[in-house]
Amino acid sequence: MICADVGGTAVKSALISVGRVRLPQSYKIKNFASVPTRSDLGFEGVRENVLKAIEAVSADDIADIVAIATAGEVRWDDGTVVKATSSLPGFCGYAFSKDISKTLGRRVVVVNDACAAAVCEHYFTAKRAHSTFVLTIGTGLGSAMVTEGRLDADHVKDLELGHIPYVDNGYDCRCGSKGCLEQYLSATAIKRDAGKNTVKDALTDTGDQKCIAAKVSFFSALDYALCMIKRDYAPAEILLGGGLAEMKNLWLDEFYAKFGHTDVRAARKGNKAGLLGAAYCALNGVFEDQ
Repeated sequence: MICADVGGTAVKSALISVGRVRLPQSYKIKNFASVPTRSDLGFEGVRENVLKAIEAVSADDIADIVAIATAGEVRWDDGTVVKATSSLPGFCGYAFSKDISKTLGRRVVVVNDACAAAVCEHYFTAKRAHSTFVLTIGTGLGSAMVTEGRLDADHVKDLELGHIPYVDNGYDCRCGSKGCLEQYLSATAIKRDAGKNTVKDALTDTGDQKCIAAKVSFFSALDYALCMIKRDYAPAEILLGGGLAEMKNLWLDEFYAKFGHTDVRAARKGNKAGLLGAAYCALNGVFEDQ
């Protein structure tokens, strides 16, 4: 089957072979591609790039289903984007599942990207915890929790912690509010605060005071988020996903040393979790209208 993961920077896509739909170990990524999201092109440009990403891996695929994980708040049962920031312009209210299904002539299942990652991390492991919370830190901040039970809206929750208030009258957020947590806990925030073009430069330039301050701000925001998650949701496990987790060797041990939270680990499936999770959702999820 074909899967796509629509983020603020890129649309990743993959051709995934599935042996048995309920056996996560049988899900294998055979082909992978990435197309820039290009939010500057507006709704039609982003939509076209989603289709290009799907086409890039679809040459040998004859499956009748496409799974899409996307940024933004997505209604589980019908795949409509309820809320979206300026990284996906014009997507607020977009019937994503129905539109792409009509275009491709196939069933299309659309879920939130953090939910897809959390589903992957929860199910694609030898020993499942009762509940898995995933915080995805990339261009933006995603958050979702999966609990044991049916794969439905009651057991897969998109929590949208990226847009809770964190700093009074703080930085403008792409959602239209000010001071949202995402503006301090994301790759975008680190690069902005450090004045660097890449996160790697921001995290490794130990002689630059702006870089040092950017890391301190990032660590403080992450500590705040983790304390809140533990207090309000009490999940059995918390995992960190997204691009920042892929760079864990540059910062995670230092974070542990300063703030603790050593029970919180980097996501097991890395940056492919959204693709695998979307596939598993599409084949095993319970939806009213997808």
